[in-house]
Amino acid sequence: MNTLHNPWHSLASRLLVLAVFVALFFLVGCARTPVATASVRVAVLDGRVMYPVDPGGEVERLGWWFGSRDRYMASNVGIIAGDVIAREFAKIPGVEVYSRDDYVFYMAQKERLLRRKFPDLSSQARKTILAHMDPIDYGRSLNVDYVIQAEIRNAATTTNLTISAWWSELEASLHIYNVDTGHRIAVIPYDRSRNFHSQVAMLENFARRGVREVIRDDPFRVLAD
Repeated sequence: MNTLHNPWHSLASRLLVLAVFVALFFLVGCARTPVATASVRVAVLDGRVMYPVDPGGEVERLGWWFGSRDRYMASNVGIIAGDVIAREFAKIPGVEVYSRDDYVFYMAQKERLLRRKFPDLSSQARKTILAHMDPIDYGRSLNVDYVIQAEIRNAATTTNLTISAWWSELEASLHIYNVDTGHRIAVIPYDRSRNFHSQVAMLENFARRGVREVIRDDPFRVLAD
């Protein structure tokens, strides 16, 4: 059976597709692309963990029967937080992040000096002391303009032992310090829980939120208006 071709129908379809492409073009084009007008040096410290940490990691058994679950808290979450935050902030135009590899050697030297002065302290105790020192002092020692450090109040992954469901939670805040003035200039809070997310994935979300807010507010004064 022959059917008549409707040219208006074909034209309308093409115009609709063209309109969609034009809309997408303007949406993408209107999104702000950060452009650097200056550069700053930034050091990202290991995260400051605000609760006791077992060096071997801590697993807590909770509940019973269908509610039986294991809650795992990573002992190295502060180090992972520093690595993740440094990687994300290095993507901001004009921000030169101090090498995390060099930072590891720097902190190892600090720990050796502390061990010589206090030989009875455990390795974990020395690391805790170093993590709670004044960020401004670190910034001056490293010769940077700004220091970033996360404060982590809760970071855990929980697995339900009955139905094999798992989720992670992270409560933390990102603190940014101006080394020249000696003042904290920004605090970016984060408190989330996500199903089927690892602790690393939660830290990445946390760091990306910090990047978005820094690009929006530009506390480093390096981005064009």
